[in-house]
Amino acid sequence: MKKGAIYGIIAAFIIIAMMIFIPVVSQRASDPLPETTMTAEPTRDPDTTDEGVTANVTQQQPQPVTSDAATEPGADTDGTGQTGEDPGTTATDPGTTIPAEVTTVAETETGTVTEAETTTAPETTTAPETTTAPETTTAPETTTAPVTTAPVTTKPDVTPLDPEKKYVAFTFDDGPHPTNSKKITDKMLEYNGKCTFFVIGNLIKGERQEGMQYAYDHGMEIGIHCWTHDWYYTKNPEKYHDEVYKTADKLQEVLGVWPTIMRPPGGNITEDQYKSSEFAVIIWDVDSNDWRYKNNSDRSQKENINIIVNNVMEDVKPGSIILMHEIYENSYLAFCEIIERLADQGYEFVTVSELLQNPELGYKYYSANKKK
Repeated sequence: MKKGAIYGIIAAFIIIAMMIFIPVVSQRASDPLPETTMTAEPTRDPDTTDEGVTANVTQQQPQPVTSDAATEPGADTDGTGQTGEDPGTTATDPGTTIPAEVTTVAETETGTVTEAETTTAPETTTAPETTTAPETTTAPETTTAPVTTAPVTTKPDVTPLDPEKKYVAFTFDDGPHPTNSKKITDKMLEYNGKCTFFVIGNLIKGERQEGMQYAYDHGMEIGIHCWTHDWYYTKNPEKYHDEVYKTADKLQEVLGVWPTIMRPPGGNITEDQYKSSEFAVIIWDVDSNDWRYKNNSDRSQKENINIIVNNVMEDVKPGSIILMHEIYENSYLAFCEIIERLADQGYEFVTVSELLQNPELGYKYYSANKKK
């Protein structure tokens, strides 16, 4: 054939091929991208539940995540050497869109790792341990009765007296004494009686304290006399408070009770002092004057004892308060004779508080029938 004819045929084929090829190329160019190129888009959908987790996975893997990497059996998904394979998933063909199940597996695996890393929150959030309001709100325990340091004066229990009987109160000053406190107590107990001791505070120690404790433990009454017996309260009023309250403090320390009655040395006290006193002031109406007859230099012991006995028996009457001193032997011996005589006359023996049926404050008591 001639060269011109050959060239014409070739040109015709080229034209026909171009006419066929160009539309096909144009059609393919206009076709949408394969779904595999959009696999990352669903993970950016704000409606998904693990957007942040998927985005992190996409950023950490610069190469496109294909279904082969996501579903390869035995793949080490977290670099720990352990597989994240879900036995319920299968591998898909390359180039195909990752099924929702695989995406769920990837999210679940990622979520599982994240959950394992963040499940320490219950250990650090110790709110149940720190919310100890029930333990700290101890109002019922702290709202107790207020504690006061001031001494509480309580009246001793007294038995009402029988108006048909005769009563007297023996009182003994200037003790306690190491032997006579106990001897007087024992003699009182022989007559089923009680008496009252007015003590000197600075003598309450050693055997003297033991004697006083013995008397108190056996039902005798203990009252304040003074601290030193060096001062009459009328002559040195500024000493009054110390003399009285130091003795009261000592009695509370030793006996565990705050005294309710007191007797000033020599019976000397001012009106202002006894009217404002926190203790009932006890004087007497029968004075034995035993201190005047404590020695036997001018007369025999028997004569001195008889004088003491007669001083009491001449003045005593029902309701009397008898003044004696426990520190002298003659006084003790005279007391033994006096109590025997009075018992024979039908007298019974009680403490001052029993005789006066708990004396009131602001008065001086001379007997059950006289106060001022």
